[in-house]
Amino acid sequence: MLITRLSVKLLFNLIIIFLLTTKSFANEKFYKCPEKILKVLKGQSPLIKKGSEIGINYIKFSQINSPFKKITVKFKEKGSISNAKIIILNKELKKNTLGYEIFEKFSNDKETIENSYNFIILDKTYAFTRKEYYWSSNKEDKYNYEYESSGRCLKINKKEFDTEKKLQKISKKENKIKNNQNKSKSNFSNVMKGYKSLAMTWQGYNDLILGKIKFSEKDLLGRLEFNLPNNDGLCIGTYALSKDKGTWSIYCENKNVNASGILKWNHNEGSVSGNGKDNKGKKIKFKIASIN
Repeated sequence: MLITRLSVKLLFNLIIIFLLTTKSFANEKFYKCPEKILKVLKGQSPLIKKGSEIGINYIKFSQINSPFKKITVKFKEKGSISNAKIIILNKELKKNTLGYEIFEKFSNDKETIENSYNFIILDKTYAFTRKEYYWSSNKEDKYNYEYESSGRCLKINKKEFDTEKKLQKISKKENKIKNNQNKSKSNFSNVMKGYKSLAMTWQGYNDLILGKIKFSEKDLLGRLEFNLPNNDGLCIGTYALSKDKGTWSIYCENKNVNASGILKWNHNEGSVSGNGKDNKGKKIKFKIASIN
């Protein structure tokens, strides 16, 4: 009788442990995010240069069903045989208009390291931008640097996150998704290049803003820039697209204003339309023509 009770109790405990473990895994998501440098602000080197593929970020989002989502980021330099370096460990994410952001800083007498990540929600995955700053008190250190980068994330499982190794087995569903993504990238990369005509309405400006917009795009991620009227200066920003939809964000230094919103691509004519708001709540609408 005693043995039976002990067996029932043991079985009950095992069930509880299994349920808790299953719930824990269900509340986590893992991604692999290759990273490419968009702009070098300081300290260009053979590795740190515009357009270079600098490495891979391994991302774990935890407590995803909670309003207090957390993130762990590991970064592995391209060509490295060592384990990825932990950049951010189980820190709470901050929600913004495009998705989530996180800032991490480490500093002592010898060095300072700052990392800013901005994750943009695209369908069931993410695009991201990163800004990293590194400073060393060693005057002979030639590797002080600062750069901006971006990339697109692919969903992986816990095993690949832990081992940092690509799994060989790919399901038919994953292969189909990958082929569709490659097809989408190929189609769109023929459109989003060069200069385009811009027509914009921005609440606070009486006249329609007309001009040229410069696009620099690859893999559906890129930078944009245009000038405001009334000598209000240059606006620069980034955009990310997924098939026919996407997001954009800009910063106008002279006006000290930032804005963000959504994009929509017209496949038939190649134009892009967008709308959103600036940080003062003023509405913005625009249309960008196909390549001139």
